Amino acid sequence: MKKLKTKSLRSFLTFSILAVAAVACSQAPEQEGAVEDARLDSLNAVLKEEPENVSALVARADLYLETKNFPYAKMDAMAAFTVDSTNHDALRVLGDAHYVSNETRISRDAWQRCAQLFPKEVECRLKLAELYQVVMEYEKSIKVVDEVLALAPNNATAYYIKGINIRDHKLDTNVALAYIQKAIDLDPKYEEALDMAGVLHSAMNSPLAVSYFERLAELRPNDFNVYYKVGMYHLNTRNWNSAIEAFTQATQLNPKDAESYYNLGFIHLELQMYREARQYFTQSIEARAVNYRAHYARAFVIERLGDLKAAEADYLKALEYNPSHAPSQEGLGRVRAGLASFKN
Repeated sequence: MKKLKTKSLRSFLTFSILAVAAVACSQAPEQEGAVEDARLDSLNAVLKEEPENVSALVARADLYLETKNFPYAKMDAMAAFTVDSTNHDALRVLGDAHYVSNETRISRDAWQRCAQLFPKEVECRLKLAELYQVVMEYEKSIKVVDEVLALAPNNATAYYIKGINIRDHKLDTNVALAYIQKAIDLDPKYEEALDMAGVLHSAMNSPLAVSYFERLAELRPNDFNVYYKVGMYHLNTRNWNSAIEAFTQATQLNPKDAESYYNLGFIHLELQMYREARQYFTQSIEARAVNYRAHYARAFVIERLGDLKAAEADYLKALEYNPSHAPSQEGLGRVRAGLASFKN
């Protein structure tokens, strides 16, 4: 169609979507804002009368998490925990509120306590398993995932997390894909699993990648990243026409997609369609100004077209952004030698 050792945290909302959020999911942005304001007003009214209402504190913390007001979310989560340190949802949201700030020790402790107090519940265990995976404590993550599967054998999220653990810990893509496929079998609309299956198949140059991305595109019709990933698969397999189609669709959805423009330029360079390549590299630069790769590529194309002065300017710009870029240094040397020869 693109800790504690720490890796980038995936969305903390993976396992904590509020049921009431469904009310706003199909609304326009301004309508969503109105719904959120109404929910906040309602919760504020409840808490004004009952400041120690744990359910209302948890709901308001969740709302603050949705709207990315993380400091307020932490305050409400801590207040709920202070009122009742044995409440499942208070422990869950306490972990959520600190996870977004990468304060994983607090999240770990909250979710561990939640799992101990509620041994038949899986929500906090799933969060704990993801946390361990993110901080690369894979064996602990697998142990917790297996606990979840013992309680809920058809839990798609558990299979997905286990697949990621196998990929990252055992470096076994085939076994990882088996677990991720199981997650998809259990939940055919599991977007994160479809995306990862497409990425892993794409890395193996497997044509199955496209089918996963196509299914993902049905769920995310306006997500340019899906089409970018399709384009990358076709680019790696040198299927130029399909790659052009996918990257073009990505740029139509996101005119600021500098990488898709760059890849369109690269393809046309490969096809020796230099003027078209130059235009795409220009669009890549327009989409992202600090873009040494596109300046280098455009300089290379312009050099082929014979405009050495313009090529020199682009090589210089590439080196301004990346002074150690050897191909730009070499290109600059070539064009300056050429310009010097014209003067002699």
